[in-house]
Amino acid sequence: MNTTTTSPLLQKPSNGRIALLVTLGTESVFFLTLLVAYAALRNQVDWNVSHSFARLSIPLVNTMVLLLSTYIAWRALHSVRQSNPSALQNGLLITVILGVVFVAGQIYEFNHAGLQIDDQAFGGVFFTLIGFHAVHVLAGIVFLVLNLIRAYLNDFTTDHHEAVELGNWFWYYVTAVWLVLFAALYLL
Repeated sequence: MNTTTTSPLLQKPSNGRIALLVTLGTESVFFLTLLVAYAALRNQVDWNVSHSFARLSIPLVNTMVLLLSTYIAWRALHSVRQSNPSALQNGLLITVILGVVFVAGQIYEFNHAGLQIDDQAFGGVFFTLIGFHAVHVLAGIVFLVLNLIRAYLNDFTTDHHEAVELGNWFWYYVTAVWLVLFAALYLL
């Protein structure tokens, strides 16, 4: 009897993984292009908004909320690998709630940024960066909600949970993008 075993590292990646990685790659180019435009315009436009703690409080809280949600999403993924469906469900639910809190914070910040969307090109690029990130977070929330529904239907097992992994990858991505945006838009 000849049995061949393949290592998980040598297996061909699924179409879902490839599609998500291609999507994240193209989205990264999009965000990078907007960040370069933002940096170029920021050097040309006088933006009199202070970097005080009061000014940074909402973006800082948003950052903490998103980092906490990412940790909880990671724990939820770990739960499905450990065959703990209730912890998966709770983790996904909390992650979704924190994602909604983050978007609410972004909407508040969008309305109180000290810029107008028609402030030359600079305001438009700032709002495009913030707005498109919010849209990506909303897409991540939809992905997580679909996984949450499937988790309540007991659709995931220790061997069958790729959708949870891909949802988390997307969530990690929006968190990483936010950390870059936070540094570029609020700290530099």
